[in-house]
Amino acid sequence: MNRLTAYALFVASISLLFFGCSDTNSEEACQHQVTMDLDAGNYDAVLASGCAGSMQKGAAYFGKAGYDITNVINRFSETNDTGGSQSDLNVYMTALVSEVSDTTLTNLDSAKIEYSGIPATSENYQDAQFYTSLVDVMKSLSLMKSIVDGDGDGALNSSCDQNANHKTDEIDAASCALLVSAGQSCSTLNREGAVTVTQDVPGLAFAGKSGTYRGLVVMVSGSGPSSTCPSPNEYKKLLFLQGANWTAATTTGETCQDTSSNNSGPWPCPLEINNVPMDLVSAVDGALTSSIDALRTSLTTTTTTDVEQSISDIKSHNCCTAPEVWDPNNPASCACSSSELAAYLQTI
Repeated sequence: MNRLTAYALFVASISLLFFGCSDTNSEEACQHQVTMDLDAGNYDAVLASGCAGSMQKGAAYFGKAGYDITNVINRFSETNDTGGSQSDLNVYMTALVSEVSDTTLTNLDSAKIEYSGIPATSENYQDAQFYTSLVDVMKSLSLMKSIVDGDGDGALNSSCDQNANHKTDEIDAASCALLVSAGQSCSTLNREGAVTVTQDVPGLAFAGKSGTYRGLVVMVSGSGPSSTCPSPNEYKKLLFLQGANWTAATTTGETCQDTSSNNSGPWPCPLEINNVPMDLVSAVDGALTSSIDALRTSLTTTTTTDVEQSISDIKSHNCCTAPEVWDPNNPASCACSSSELAAYLQTI
């Protein structure tokens, strides 16, 4: 059995590890219960157990974030099949990533902490590195989904395409915000209609948030399919001031009320870490780089697996455009930019 197959059977392997435990020994019984709780999706019980180790707690946090290890592996294996009718990102955004909240991201961070705590001397180290890679790539994709799915319902409104460019208007609005943060026009997203910023609201303020925010209201218009579009077909996006530049903010599906004198109503809630807004593009890039590095550490063979190829392709194909050159041995040598991420979203 190769390593990838063993990964795909992670939960089953843990079950087999403890299957023969005797109820007469309290430690063995406790370990067996942890395994049973993982299998049943009782993740809080695993985290509360006194005998759960970092591998099991990492799996529990990953499960609480809404992800199943086997399903994630299968999806990345499938997308490496170039004969598919859907783009890779379309599969990730529709069949893999659902609702994204600050709790989702917190659980992913907690899973990484658990897996990262496995020392290099442990027999579980390489497996832990593989799971760290999965956690990081899912965080990256979850962040991408957060800027697209403005209403936070986890679904993309594929029947709303007023500008008739064969892209969901939610996607066009997200790409537009990224282009604005890069100092570019949204006109490249137009076809038979228009994607325009109808309001640019400076000086937004939110309770409990310290960043300097700017709000964009992006309208998508045209004669394309509109039966399920909101009325008006507008989407709110946030930028924040980082140095002298306006940067795309990481937001969730929850809404926060503007408390400034603008009285501009609700906006997507921004995420802040230690009172500092989270730079969406940098966070996506950092998680991707970390995922690729961890994956390379986990593999002992020089043969490229489907999962490794699919994860590497996200960055190498979409964030390492000319004049940058992709170096598989140094994934941090090129970085995702706002305009590159805007173009990547257009592949959904």
